[in-house]
Amino acid sequence: MARAGRKRKDVPRRKDGGRVDWRQLAEDPSLLTKWTRARDNILGYGGDPYLASQAGKLFVFRKLSVLEIEAAKRWSVLLAEYDRLILGMARTAPSVTLERVSRGGGHADSPEEIKRFLGRFQAAQNAISIAGTPALHALNRLCHDEASSSVLLEARKALAQLVVHFRLDAA
Repeated sequence: MARAGRKRKDVPRRKDGGRVDWRQLAEDPSLLTKWTRARDNILGYGGDPYLASQAGKLFVFRKLSVLEIEAAKRWSVLLAEYDRLILGMARTAPSVTLERVSRGGGHADSPEEIKRFLGRFQAAQNAISIAGTPALHALNRLCHDEASSSVLLEARKALAQLVVHFRLDAA
């Protein structure tokens, strides 16, 4: 005896209110779960906390080389120091979906220390600007864990300039 009614289509089911569950439409929905589990294992066993960042994930998935990840790490440190010294804001560890920024506290930095830092920061920023302004913006997004995969090519151009600036290829 045949089943009554129409044959069910093989499409993602709509959630309440007719919205599509976009997680079902991903190519490999288990990839995020696998990365989260791997990241937690790396951090739980005393691994480098930088591997939990977006640039670290690209390194694990072999989209960035060892030299590029070291350059990204150094640029991230410079950005965090810029936020603390110049902007007066301290970045805390980012949560899964949101990066929290709070007002910095503590001691006031001397003008000489700020001047030395700005010299280092400007030199690195000038090296990146050889690759172009879009590359600088892409690298900043990557180091702040805000980048999409579409900016990876521009970020790699900036990372190549940083590798030369920090003389990482000579080591």
